[in-house]
Amino acid sequence: MIGSTINRTENIAMQEASTQHPTNDELTRFSIKAFRGIEVGLGQADPVASIAKTLEEKYPGHMILVQAGKFLHGYDRTAYALHTLKQYKLKLVGTSGDPHIRVGFPGGNFKRRLWSMVEEFGIPYVVSLGSLAEGRTVYVSDQGDTNAAVLSAVSDKVIEEVIEDLKQRGEVNKASAKQLLANPDTSGFKLKSQAQDLDMQLLQDIIKMPRDLRVSYGENVRVCMGRIMLGIFSYGTEDNKPALLRLISADVDLLKHYLSQAPRLSNLKFAFEHRVGLAVELGRLLGGLIRSVGVRP
Repeated sequence: MIGSTINRTENIAMQEASTQHPTNDELTRFSIKAFRGIEVGLGQADPVASIAKTLEEKYPGHMILVQAGKFLHGYDRTAYALHTLKQYKLKLVGTSGDPHIRVGFPGGNFKRRLWSMVEEFGIPYVVSLGSLAEGRTVYVSDQGDTNAAVLSAVSDKVIEEVIEDLKQRGEVNKASAKQLLANPDTSGFKLKSQAQDLDMQLLQDIIKMPRDLRVSYGENVRVCMGRIMLGIFSYGTEDNKPALLRLISADVDLLKHYLSQAPRLSNLKFAFEHRVGLAVELGRLLGGLIRSVGVRP
């Protein structure tokens, strides 16, 4: 009797487990993609990162790629290089105490991708293929005339700054989502809140700038942001709202122009990608208001 009860319990558990996973028909009908827990982002340790780190210590200056399922993943210096040279998209992974930046691409015919990288930029590479269950095989390029200094030039500080930028960008996205849920129909309120956040961030950036940049570049940014704030605070009582929105829109575009100059200015270091993200979101909210009052952009 006890045995039959246990069997029924196990059968029920197995049935419940099977219903938790989408069927093949459901995967197709609802366009669902399945991953083996490798795309969850910051919060879960990425075991492949430790393999990449070990290989990087053994082969400094090499581009390190490690197979994870059907993909090849590159971390930190390798990820930064591929993002800079080939515009691969960066992803923030790992735990809050051990974060990493990562890029990935399908592992099929990876040789064609990497050989062209060696020919174009002279960067040697290491590729680890296989899995923990099957065992791994490591392939190291060694042509003798490659340029290991390219990867070595990417300092730990650069990686830390990129990680911090991605963290801040994630916070912007979460804050924006919370605002949309809390205030689904209050475009004016969201616009003011977004502008205040950007204004405070830029003020803190300007204060930290070297004096020569603060009185030149920083002053341009401060004056432009001041006009945006004045326009937004005037919006509620403005009779000619369409004309005011045109002025604010032009200043937001000008501010994005100033922010795009930041990476090309020497001795200017701040989280400009995060600030650009805030400015783009401000422009998106402003565009919604422009459409709502019938203003042609």
